[in-house]
Amino acid sequence: MTGPAMYRLAIDIGGTFTDVVLLNAATHERTFAKVSTTPSDRDVGFFLGVEKVLTDEHATPDRVSSITHGSTVATNAVLEGKGSRMGLLTTQGFRDILEIGRAYIPGIFTNYLRWEKPPRLVPLERVREIPERMAVDGSVVRPLDEDATRSAIAELLEQDIESLAISLIHSYVDPTHERRVEELARELAPGLFVSRSSEVLPEYREYERTMTTVLNAYLMSAVDHYLDGIRRGLGERGLPQEITIVRSDAGVMSLPAALERPVNTVLSGPAGGALGASAVAAAAGYLNVVSMDMGGTSTDVCLSTGGEPRLSTDTWIAHYPIRVPLIDITTIGAGGGSIAVVSSAGALRVGPQSAGADPGPACYGRGGVHATVTDANLVLGRLPAQLAGGEIALDVEAAREAIRCHVAEPLRLSLEAAALGIVRIVDEHMLGALRVASVQRGLDPRELVLVPFGGAGPVHGAQLARLAGIGTMLVPPLPGVLSALGFLLADVKQVFTLTRVGLVGALDVRAYNSEIAALIAGANDWLAREAVPPQDRAVEVDLDLRYHGQAYELPIRVTAPLDAARWRDAGARFHAEHKRRYGFDQPSADIEVVTLRVTALGALPKPELRRSPEEESDASPALIDRRPVFFAEGFLDTPFYDRARLRPGNRIAGPAVVLQPDCTAVLHPGQSLRVDGLANLIVRTGV
Repeated sequence: MTGPAMYRLAIDIGGTFTDVVLLNAATHERTFAKVSTTPSDRDVGFFLGVEKVLTDEHATPDRVSSITHGSTVATNAVLEGKGSRMGLLTTQGFRDILEIGRAYIPGIFTNYLRWEKPPRLVPLERVREIPERMAVDGSVVRPLDEDATRSAIAELLEQDIESLAISLIHSYVDPTHERRVEELARELAPGLFVSRSSEVLPEYREYERTMTTVLNAYLMSAVDHYLDGIRRGLGERGLPQEITIVRSDAGVMSLPAALERPVNTVLSGPAGGALGASAVAAAAGYLNVVSMDMGGTSTDVCLSTGGEPRLSTDTWIAHYPIRVPLIDITTIGAGGGSIAVVSSAGALRVGPQSAGADPGPACYGRGGVHATVTDANLVLGRLPAQLAGGEIALDVEAAREAIRCHVAEPLRLSLEAAALGIVRIVDEHMLGALRVASVQRGLDPRELVLVPFGGAGPVHGAQLARLAGIGTMLVPPLPGVLSALGFLLADVKQVFTLTRVGLVGALDVRAYNSEIAALIAGANDWLAREAVPPQDRAVEVDLDLRYHGQAYELPIRVTAPLDAARWRDAGARFHAEHKRRYGFDQPSADIEVVTLRVTALGALPKPELRRSPEEESDASPALIDRRPVFFAEGFLDTPFYDRARLRPGNRIAGPAVVLQPDCTAVLHPGQSLRVDGLANLIVRTGV
């Protein structure tokens, strides 16, 4: 006889909704809850969602075996300027490294005339230089002056700093000085948050390394406060307190690891969605996809090839560059809550400002007065009377009034024409992001499958696919909570890097293999500390390669140890990838290795995606309503289907609307839909 069912929980806090998925570990059945995010105190929405899903499943807290969580807390702390008060220690002579930065100004054309340099996260008055110097080969040019270092730390402590960043020149080669500085800081202030560059990002490029280290220190206090509140709340409710946190590269790490490296969580929510989308699509036979996560505040677009999301090590958070492994995501301010306004010049604009969760769109009935994308879709008849499984009742008259006052009357348009204009503009915004994620990565979107998800993604996906020339769209079974579901597909993960520059073909192969072996040993030690059983551990080795003289690299997967043949193979694959990515290669040019990268992986149990045989094509048993919906052709009599009643093999011709508690999918005239054996909606977009 088996005992009571055990469950796994996944919680994703977004800008508008908090999504919770409860997985029965034995049956792989999934229950979800969708509640409004509580911006003033995100813990409230977190526990409301957890309690709701446990109640719906009649499960008790003691039956929950694990909890995985992703959120935008780190990102919001940067965007809102609510990180810790911090200080920075750097090598004497490099006090202005953050002020100098890179010769980069965002934007185009005349933006350099009006661009204002963003404020530094750590002002100059809280930067201290310390006497020491390492050479590029790791030799000591100037020993560390410990007395001067103590004095510098004491001065910063007198300024009431909460965290300290340490970034010394060439410490990626030899971290000895940085480690000693950290020891001195902890002697003077045991409770101080300390971020050390040789631990956070042991790679060359001093500005990016320092900026990433500073961002990590800046986030430590906010993330610690947030996660401590979550942990205490879990304990009070009898739930597991040792939760795992989703990383920006779609792995997970323990709570202590997240507190040490909060910079690795800046894209944790979107990363889960990209992982979930690629996994669901791969199971259905589609390995190359572009996913579109459209929520209430923003849209995240990600390219996946070979069944896995593309990774990057370069991105920007607000105005600040960071170099950490993360899912290569393009984010724009376009969501269901994006506000539509008419400018003084008479132009209609949509976003990036959002009505958010509080008060939300006008149709939420919570005091919102602005016309939003959700209001427009409701006026066009494309949404049901309730969202989020009944969490929010929609007020169509409030939506009509908002669009009439803010868009239709100023532009002298009919109500429907104004609403359609709002939808078309946000679709064009998302099309631009889709092109960035595909064309600028060297892939033709017409060769990809679109996977829309999030609360609003399937409402817009079919038209976006048509605009991009994408012939097939896949809507997963639970698109509204796919990010949370993706958390349950993640593995324990950490990346270990080491900069070692040299020309391929003229390397000390034995020395490089020794360095790689040391990284692998460190990765296995880390997996042991994360309590990953030996049989579930794996490591991956990558080399960051470039043509000699270039300033950017491409990662190439290799097998260690590396002999001459494997180095040649890595070079050949680098030429091929460079040509695919940038349109050319230089077979006669020297190739330079820059960074050695080892990824530690700990396999976790995954929910099963079960396939059922396809049945008859008739979908009429799922038909629940017919009513007019406005499309480009005008109002059309449109059938509405209950997705829960659709069966594998069912087919539907557009126009049509498919309803489910977590989201709505819209088919336009000329499009068709088939339910596959995994319960995905496979839409042919008629391009």
